Amino acid sequence: MSSTLTGRPATPVFSDLSPRLGVAVEGIDLRGTLAPGMFARLRQALLDRQVLCIRGQDIGPAEFLATMRMFGEPEIRPYIPHVEGFPEVTTISSGDRDTQGDGGRLVVGATWHTDDSFRSAPSALTALYGVEVPEVGGDTEFANLYDAYDALPEATKHRLAGLKAVHMMKPDREGIGRVRSLAPDVRAAAVPSVHPVVRTHPDTGRRSLYISRNRMDGIVGMDRAEGHRLIDELTAHAIQPRFVYRHKWRKGDLTIWDNRCLIHKANGDYPEGMRRFMRRIILLGDVPV
Repeated sequence: MSSTLTGRPATPVFSDLSPRLGVAVEGIDLRGTLAPGMFARLRQALLDRQVLCIRGQDIGPAEFLATMRMFGEPEIRPYIPHVEGFPEVTTISSGDRDTQGDGGRLVVGATWHTDDSFRSAPSALTALYGVEVPEVGGDTEFANLYDAYDALPEATKHRLAGLKAVHMMKPDREGIGRVRSLAPDVRAAAVPSVHPVVRTHPDTGRRSLYISRNRMDGIVGMDRAEGHRLIDELTAHAIQPRFVYRHKWRKGDLTIWDNRCLIHKANGDYPEGMRRFMRRIILLGDVPV
């Protein structure tokens, strides 16, 4: 890979984004071929730090897709706005509007969640590429569910062992945020799934909470109110500042995160008139255990 075209350093530089999670790498140009062993370093950095930000990219949808195919198999979502000719590459825009409600700005992922937990095999990784980012606001926050689980009292860990939660596309609960308008057949096909409240990561072997408040309808074996209380208590625990990293976007950031051990949220706090446009790829995962 040549670095002379961009003036980037010949040796990529890795640096932690926060004490809690996240790592940035500079000096890689994804328009070229990765140096031998570099993909293994990137993948390991992601597993170690849960969020990987590859800075300073200038790539199109084909290069974005080729990069993410190294990490896994992209999902195809033809019912969500996507780049023409690239159904795997969906878009998130400040121009998105809530067509089911008041027509206000649709901030996709505005509440804490992990992507697609309603599926029987939820997504493994999500990647966003910052095509245009606002000067103020529009950050993405991440909470480390490894650390949140490790910090629980032993009695709570014992209580959670073996518990399973029902996840669905649109639970009947207050305060779970706006969602994109989807065709009735798409919603009907999204049947609920049951997943453990504590899962073991298939690559690292570490245990973490597996929670996604906007998709969790209840806890198996608990009455509805008790299950909702537990979900809310675990969410409140996980989003304490000591577990959270807030990512301030730069144009050209390609940020990849691990849905199997994180929850995240998007902030729609940028002023009207500022444009935020992202391309997104979500990779298929496996059944949580």
